[in-house]
Amino acid sequence: AMRETLKKIIDTEIKVPTIAGDVVACLGVSEAGAGSDVANIKTLAVKKRGDYIINGSKMWITNGCQADWMCLLTNTSTGPSHKNKSLICLPMKTPGVHIAKKIEKIGMKSSDTAQIFFEDVKVPCNFLIGEEGMGFIYQMLQFQEERMWGVANVLTQMDNIIKE
Repeated sequence: AMRETLKKIIDTEIKVPTIAGDVVACLGVSEAGAGSDVANIKTLAVKKRGDYIINGSKMWITNGCQADWMCLLTNTSTGPSHKNKSLICLPMKTPGVHIAKKIEKIGMKSSDTAQIFFEDVKVPCNFLIGEEGMGFIYQMLQFQEERMWGVANVLTQMDNIIKE
């Protein structure tokens, strides 16, 4: 019953409103000490009585100041760095989530970028996205799609520049 209730909460409060554009999401991957080395992130989620207790930080998080929820990549075990990470759906109003500061940028002023800290953040284990330990793989697949979109997005502009 609890699992079904949590699934309904995720569907009604996160999935549907996000797709409809009623809530803002952010992706929590980068960390100050790891940068783009995703395998080297340090944020840790430890299982305790049906919840994950999350501690750590994220840096350069687009939409971090205004997001309603975060797709958080975090370590969930001490295994090999490519097999110990999981994705967790983290509501940003959860106690212990601290938006430390808005990071000033030179460009892309239409979206904010934040530094975020997690201090004993408690999230139900059912907020896990996919399988535990598969987060690194899921994230790398998502990055491939994001990078392909980025390339496709500039092809017309590049073609126009070449023609000029």
